[in-house]
Amino acid sequence: MLWSLREDVHLEAAPESGSLLVHSRWGDIEVVQPDEAVFGALRRMSLGPTHLENVISGEAEMADLLRLLQRLEPLVVRSLSVDREQPLVSVVPLTHHSRFHVTPVAADVPIRLSRFAVISTNGRDYRLESPLALHRVILHSADAMGLLGHLRRPTRPSAVRTASPYFEAFVAYLAAAGMVVRAERVEEFRPVEFAEDTDDTLISWSPVDLLFHSRSTLGRHDRDFGATYPGGDRHGVEPVVVSRGDNGLVRLYRPTWEALVAADPPLSAAVEAVDEAHLSSGPITARELGELLYRVARVRSLSGSPYSPEETSDRPYLSIGSGYELELYVAVRDCTGIDEGIYHYDPLNHGLRTVAGEIHWVDAALENARLAAGMRQQPPVLVIITARFRRVSWKYSGISYASVLKNVGMLSQTLSLVAAGLGLGAYPLESLDIELWAQALGADWRAESSVGGLVLGRKLLTKDTTAIGWHQVNDAHWADLARRLVRPDKGP
Repeated sequence: MLWSLREDVHLEAAPESGSLLVHSRWGDIEVVQPDEAVFGALRRMSLGPTHLENVISGEAEMADLLRLLQRLEPLVVRSLSVDREQPLVSVVPLTHHSRFHVTPVAADVPIRLSRFAVISTNGRDYRLESPLALHRVILHSADAMGLLGHLRRPTRPSAVRTASPYFEAFVAYLAAAGMVVRAERVEEFRPVEFAEDTDDTLISWSPVDLLFHSRSTLGRHDRDFGATYPGGDRHGVEPVVVSRGDNGLVRLYRPTWEALVAADPPLSAAVEAVDEAHLSSGPITARELGELLYRVARVRSLSGSPYSPEETSDRPYLSIGSGYELELYVAVRDCTGIDEGIYHYDPLNHGLRTVAGEIHWVDAALENARLAAGMRQQPPVLVIITARFRRVSWKYSGISYASVLKNVGMLSQTLSLVAAGLGLGAYPLESLDIELWAQALGADWRAESSVGGLVLGRKLLTKDTTAIGWHQVNDAHWADLARRLVRPDKGP
């Protein structure tokens, strides 16, 4: 076994006290007056993997060092070597809760790589991570990858022993790191059963979703997180507003504050009136669409120098970090006063600009929305939310895409509430075809992609909770009272 310290651990001697300070991402640890042999071993470990017996010969010093390493365990990397020098595999602790204890794996019990384990490369070595594990496994060679290949399906270590004499030690390291699972039940003529495949809690998670959840929150990884500005000065900052002047702009209706206050229902009425209403095939009006977009998504003010990292905007809906990376596109099939087409909403000039006038793109977009919403007919209007990812990823590590999705939720909720206040039906979509929208908009989906959407129209039928077996509790009738307060359906 080879021992080393995490690459971000720094040792600092304090001559005045004779102590040693161990600096790490989780704080500082003071080692009070370590003897020269222990200090030398730690210094050697800070340079890379080493055999402890090569730096300490006395039993008493070795015992002191092992006790200290147990205290420093979240900072200690363990490596398995097969030629005394070059590591085959290394196990890196990811949190201050990480603990690594190697125990032999039974030779006759089937094992398998966890279905949550993810393999990637850092440009030098292969990396193995899992949202269920508090360690990262580094595979240093093609030999290590070859051994890993045996774990793609259930296998008994004894069956591989002849092919590789150190396979069992390799597997023991991976199992201790949380990357390998042992069979829970083995019965003749039945598939081998692993706990992670029958655990009710884990069955509901896909590997991709659980990894995303664990890496976009704190506590189970050591990646950069928050406002770290990962791109540095290598990439320009996306502008806060995509605006192309007034050319070709279809100007939209702007409501007045006085008219809004006079006609708007109370907030509680809008909240209660939001439901999964069915939409009619009749049109909405340009006035209604204009008021909806103005009240929800217009730019109210700008701050900072244009095209600078400090430039931000203020809009009616909330945005984490005030990045406002979301863009709105409107696919129109039937809206009185606006031609059929796909438009981009300009929040600064409050208008629409055609981006795809071809009927086949409009039809494809609305058909995609119809299928996603489970509707019998295409909606009159579809609002698509896209994200300009670099608007947030230039600043944040770990949370950029999670922040985008949270912002989509806030924007969708605000659109739904205002639409309800206008007497319109709004149905948020569960999913959209990102490739279709990339083609329709002529965009690179990696730079700007659809992340949400809503269909708009007039309410045709409100769900009857009594007819489909709903049990009403907690003042369910408020919703009926609220619908009487919102603006009545005035028709096209």
